[in-house]
Amino acid sequence: MADLTRRGLLAAGALTLLAGCGEDQPRQQAADGRPQGKVTVWLHGSQDTGRQFQELVHRYIAEFNVDVQLLYLPVGQLDAKLLTAFTGGAPPDVFKIGHWSFPAHAKKNRLAPVDAKALSLQDYEPGTTTPLTYQDVPYGVPIDFNPCMLYYRKDRFEQAGLDPDKPPATWEEVAEHSVKLTSEDRRRVGLQWLYGDPQWALMTLTALVQGKGGTLVTAGGAKASLATQQGIDALTYMSGIGNPKLSNPLGALGLFYSGEAAMVVSGAFLGPALEKLGKDKLTFGKQYGVAPMPAWAGGTPVVPAYTWGWGVAKDSPNRFTAWHLVNYLQGAPAVAANLDNGIIIPTKGWRDAGPRGKSEIMKIVADSLPHVDFGPIVPGTLELAKAAAGAIDSVAHGKSTPAQAAATFDSTVRPVL
Repeated sequence: MADLTRRGLLAAGALTLLAGCGEDQPRQQAADGRPQGKVTVWLHGSQDTGRQFQELVHRYIAEFNVDVQLLYLPVGQLDAKLLTAFTGGAPPDVFKIGHWSFPAHAKKNRLAPVDAKALSLQDYEPGTTTPLTYQDVPYGVPIDFNPCMLYYRKDRFEQAGLDPDKPPATWEEVAEHSVKLTSEDRRRVGLQWLYGDPQWALMTLTALVQGKGGTLVTAGGAKASLATQQGIDALTYMSGIGNPKLSNPLGALGLFYSGEAAMVVSGAFLGPALEKLGKDKLTFGKQYGVAPMPAWAGGTPVVPAYTWGWGVAKDSPNRFTAWHLVNYLQGAPAVAANLDNGIIIPTKGWRDAGPRGKSEIMKIVADSLPHVDFGPIVPGTLELAKAAAGAIDSVAHGKSTPAQAAATFDSTVRPVL
């Protein structure tokens, strides 16, 4: 994930925390229903940005006398390093990856199913474990659940003569507002898309295509097609809004913060991220507001979403302890601490975990649950996402017509499904 995700905000590094026994102690599989031995964990971020997580891990070590070894990796390197580890037969016990990576690993028989003795899926909000399930087998639990919503600059709305307390509710209204919010030189725009980001491109097309009754991938993942009326209409719509030539070190987040973009689609994490950039400059309720994800007028609401999830390697010699640790890391203290950063662990009752759970942003998240769509859950999701970004960028830069870009998308992804 890039641009509007936390990648642009975290100085990620590779740091290792060793606790308990040394490297030469063999990992042991719990035989008596109790956690024991050693567990290795790979995740993105850095030791500096995960103080609360560090404290929770140390409490687990002290309480259960388990040796937990953490390896922090830059988010852009995690998937590649994990793939190398799987190929070499030495994966970590536990890893945190995007939901879009789970199907491919599950198809390759690399993942261990969730251990019901160590962790109950009944503790999670209905539907939130769906993207971590492959062929009806659950392989992970969500750690960072983000349904999309619309962020908008109230100050920009006022300047354009728009009601700052009445954000657009439909895609048609978004387009109408964008016309009024876009300057003649297009240095200031209405809605700005997350150009160049594969996962966000796929999420956007999911909302626009399926909201009109279309589909990107047929049931079972046998066929993908963007060369439909709904797909061509979606690309045409996107090409008429935003400006792919605008740039900022923080991507669309930076453009929204600066006011160059009056609207962006993002997740719950953006609120806390904007606070960290400068609460005095951009305050929720004053300079900006949040609204539910738009839908086509008269169409079915579709709220695209993504999540990061904890997974466990099938070849882990300590799978029970691995899932037991994951369950501990998903407990009430973690839910409350993460909410402060806009990160949602969607266990039941998560909104009661802290003051931020009662916020307007989190209410929008809760109300969107019945309409959440994680997009195609197929082994070729990453290829689909890259092809989606290519199609959107090609049309936005005038290199292809919507029909041509849709045809290229279809021919690119068919071999990988």
